Amino acid sequence: MVMSRRGILRAGMAGGAALLGGAVVGGRAGAAVAAVNPYPAGEDSTVVALRRALDFAADNVEGPAGRDDKGRIIVRARPNHRHVLRATLIVPGNTFLDCTDARFVADFVTTGTARTMVLNRVPAATTGGYSAPGNIRIAGGSWDPTWHYLQGVTGDDFDTARPAPAMNVITMQHTSNVELDGLTIYNVKWWHAIELNAVRNATVRNCRLHGWVHDPGQGLWHGEAVQLDLAGSGNTWAGARDNTPCTDIRIVGNLCDTSGSKPGWGTLAGSHTAVDNVRHSRVWIESNTVRNTRWDAITPFNTELLYVRDNQITGCHGGVYVRGANSGVNPLTTVEITGNSVGPLTGTGRWGVGLAAYTETAPLRDVLVSGNAAPSFRYNNERWIGFRQEPQRG
Repeated sequence: MVMSRRGILRAGMAGGAALLGGAVVGGRAGAAVAAVNPYPAGEDSTVVALRRALDFAADNVEGPAGRDDKGRIIVRARPNHRHVLRATLIVPGNTFLDCTDARFVADFVTTGTARTMVLNRVPAATTGGYSAPGNIRIAGGSWDPTWHYLQGVTGDDFDTARPAPAMNVITMQHTSNVELDGLTIYNVKWWHAIELNAVRNATVRNCRLHGWVHDPGQGLWHGEAVQLDLAGSGNTWAGARDNTPCTDIRIVGNLCDTSGSKPGWGTLAGSHTAVDNVRHSRVWIESNTVRNTRWDAITPFNTELLYVRDNQITGCHGGVYVRGANSGVNPLTTVEITGNSVGPLTGTGRWGVGLAAYTETAPLRDVLVSGNAAPSFRYNNERWIGFRQEPQRG
């Protein structure tokens, strides 16, 4: 069951990364390439130049920075410049987008479509699996999807970010070999700082994720700073709606907290989508610092071969809570929750470390809960949970 309601908004984006092409971009030494980026009116010359550089990278044309040690074409955003994006920035495969000391804000001009500040290039509506061009690195920069909309806004309109659209910051779809390193992301409205949707082999490292505006129509558990999603019928940004899940994901060494103007996230990392016989797998959530979340600090859903290790959790509503699927046939094998430090917690009715198996057809097997410092432990529907050894209790 897909539990997100973003499908209607995403309808205008699905396949959109492919539909942006067709224009011709002029540039270096009279060269011309087909555009993968949109060129909305009103962007300054620095942003236009950045889009052109990304379009050249899509055509395997190097810029002055050359390539990095993994063969990716380096495209550098201008340091100490505020890049006001009026449409999604499309990053092609084999590209290193270096945003060190650059600032990015959104001022999108389109209406009626899903919004994300950054999306990888997905060549066609039929692109599925992990087949969109990969080997992508995005590093550094300050990113804020609501700042521009809230200038001069006060009171409840400011607190709820009413003038701003709901928006992701970084979205990766149907691709592989992704590195997101050292991004600072502020004040996302309703959705996610980073969404990995049908992605294989991705690392989110050393990012600072500050501030989130809750969608009043959804539970707080909907607010994952880093969301793992599958390419479902109503939540696919581009390419095929083929239910491809995420696998080989590392979320390591990040900070999740409040910002100066907005409260904390619902949770650092998790998911809220599932279909029969499809599971996220091989996921490591390690050595993160999580503060002041409004729901459980870390709450993976429908994920196996899962390792939640050595995280520092303070001032959150709940701690680590791993959930099986709540419908369909989705048994999970191997969940390890070890070495986490949890507490104090701010919520009632939540636990330091917990697991939930919701149905007999979606049990959890080979579960290890060991070496955690937490105020409480809870195992809901323990008859459907199989432990490797006696778990921590209390």
